[in-house]
Amino acid sequence: MDSHKRHREMAPKTLNFFVITISTSRFEKLQEKEPVVDESGDLIKQLIISSGHKLVGYSLVPDDKVKILKAISTALDDNNVEVIVTTGGTGYTTTDQTVETLRGIFDREIEGFGEIFRQISYNEKDVGSASYLSKATAGIVKGKVIYSLPGSPDAVRLAMEKLIIPEVSHLIFLVRSK
Repeated sequence: MDSHKRHREMAPKTLNFFVITISTSRFEKLQEKEPVVDESGDLIKQLIISSGHKLVGYSLVPDDKVKILKAISTALDDNNVEVIVTTGGTGYTTTDQTVETLRGIFDREIEGFGEIFRQISYNEKDVGSASYLSKATAGIVKGKVIYSLPGSPDAVRLAMEKLIIPEVSHLIFLVRSK
């Protein structure tokens, strides 16, 4: 049997996820006690639960390096959290800081995630060449996996359904292997 098949069989079936939405406009609405619609964050949570994994935390922060790091730190310090998924801040506007912030703390970057995400995005009829405008990435910190996704619900669905949910248990198995 191929080693990746054996690894998948040995991998945990249920993982604990923490979701972080990074959006200044949504954060400001939250601060003003206004209704907040977080379509991408809600979609991530729904896909985690419907795939049999557990949602153990959620946070909404603005596009601010310190606040992003604080939210990530909180999730990393929680012993129940195994996987962190962020949405937002992966583009090239002046406020998009998520990827640069996270890369600074990764023990190891999972280069293939961003490469494959952009490739399958390119093949989507409504995306095409705009796929290279995303800095989506993933990495490992303190034995936990962090995925950084764009803020678009379509991009979130694509990443969760085609990449994250199918392989995250396998990846956690590898991260925990000695």
